[in-house]
Parts: sequence; structure tokens; C-alpha cells
Amino acid sequence: MKIRLNVLTVSLVVLLSASLHAADRVIISYSSRSYAFLPAQIAVAKGFFKEENLEPLLIQMRSQVTVPALLSGEVHYTLSFGNIIGSAMAGLPFKILGVLTDKPLHSIVARPEIKTIGDMRGKRMGSQRIGGSDQLAAEAIFQAKGIDVKDVQFVTLGGDEPVRTEMLRKGLVDAICTVPPGPVRLAREGYNILGGPKDLKIGSPISAVAVTDTRLKTHREETKRVLRALLRGLRAMHERRDETITIMSKWLSQTPDVARDSYDSILPSFSPDGGTVDKTYEFAIESRKATVRTDKPIPLSQVRDLSLLREVQKELRIQ
Repeated sequence: MKIRLNVLTVSLVVLLSASLHAADRVIISYSSRSYAFLPAQIAVAKGFFKEENLEPLLIQMRSQVTVPALLSGEVHYTLSFGNIIGSAMAGLPFKILGVLTDKPLHSIVARPEIKTIGDMRGKRMGSQRIGGSDQLAAEAIFQAKGIDVKDVQFVTLGGDEPVRTEMLRKGLVDAICTVPPGPVRLAREGYNILGGPKDLKIGSPISAVAVTDTRLKTHREETKRVLRALLRGLRAMHERRDETITIMSKWLSQTPDVARDSYDSILPSFSPDGGTVDKTYEFAIESRKATVRTDKPIPLSQVRDLSLLREVQKELRIQ
């Protein structure tokens, strides 16, 4: 009996070890520690990747570095949207598989003396770069609120959000377009939120799931598992409010109050199922044509492949 038990124990250890080693390691990049990439953090925290037999390595990487890293295979997947759709428009072999946000998370936040969006005419709007997600979000908000973007002076600041926020505080610009928890914190300092996601019917996404054409072809089943884990994280974000707020607090070292206020403001920007309407992609393409320096029509099939998304939605019974 002891011999049989020992043999059984050894067999279980071998099987467990084999199971652990069988997990596929996947390297996933994201551009910043912001709520735009929250579904991936939820997927990790809730064990959704593990249940797909995946060992994820999430790496924060600047958008400009993501493209060559994907092409070289140093990164397998990315959660970026803007630089990927721009590169795909330029002819590089990338495909967006689904979106996490189908509208920007950004809000326009202005100095205390600027009370309304109309007061921004003739004022300085700080942005990271021309064609960046914050600038495109600001333009979409201005347009939705009836303000001609030509009436606003966009100033390229470079730098990440903390840098742009400090420039706002110092009065070097009159407003910036920032993502939560930035607007919540600035509002508590007396700054004014002039517009945000709730004002937009359509806008350019800032996070998605993307891959090279080659990996999609050679690792299709793995890609499907990655997409399924992320989609489960996205659904959990919508359906498990309190758990999501706890993850938000831990990930970005925030108080529960800030995380709770931020959750309520960002949720409308997230896709419920990884999909979005064609007009969202069309808006994103049109808004980037000047940056890509083309005026040619870009078919949606050049920038996206929704076949795996439809399969995963069906399996998860997402309508």
C-alpha cells in the first residue's frame, strides 16, 4: 500500500509539474499605468489568464517602442490602439482584434477661472503630441460641444500626464485633456471639468487587443485564449463593481473614494463585449490620416480582424 501511495504521489507531482510547465508565456505591452488598461489587470488578478493556461507578462512600454518590439517578436501582443491603427494604415502587418475602450476616457480640465467649454476659445490647450490620444479626445469633445477646434490653440507639451498636469498648475497652459483619476483630483483642487466621455457619442479608442499578422496566423489558438482572458476581464469590470474598485485602488495606489469616483466616470467608455460600431474605426482612421500622410480610403479589413472576437463572444455567450 505504501509503495502504491508513493507511486501515486510521484505521479501527481509529475503531472502537476508538467501542467505548470505547459503554461504558455505571453508578453503583452501597454503604454501607461492608466485605467485604459484596467481589464488586463483584472484578468491577472482574477486568474483568467491562468485558467487559459497562460503565463502573462505585462510590460509597460512607450507607444513608439511597441511597433518595433511587436515586429521583432520581443512582444507578442499589445493593448495599444492609436499607434497600431496608424501603423496598420501605413501598411505594417498589424491587426486589431477587439477594443477595450470604444471611446476616450479623457476629460478636458481647465484652470479655475475658465468656467465653460466656450471660454476655451482663444485659450491654450496642452497636449502630449500632435495626433496623440489626448489631443484627439480633446478635439472630439470640443466638436461634440459645438466648439470649432480652430478656435483653440493646441500646445505640444510632450511628457506624461503628471508633467502636463504640473504645467497646468503653473499656468503654462489653460487646460489639458487627462484621464481618471486626474480629473477627480484636479476638481478637488478647484479646477473645472469642462467635458468628458459622457459628451461623446463616438470617439477614437485608446486601448485594444492587437497582434501581428504573422502571430495571428501561427499562434491562432493562443491568440484566442489571450483575447478570451482579456474579454473576461472586461466583462468583470462591468459586472463586479466592488471587486473592480478594489483592484483599481491597489494597482494605482489610490484611496477607495478616488477609485470609486473614477470607476463611475470611466465605465461608459469601456466596450461591453470587445466590439464597437464601424463608425468608431472610421472616426479613428479619418482623424489619423494627416499624421499618416495619406488621403486614400483605408478599408477596415486593413486594420482589424474580428473573426476571433466573434468566436469568443459566442463561447462566452456575449450578445
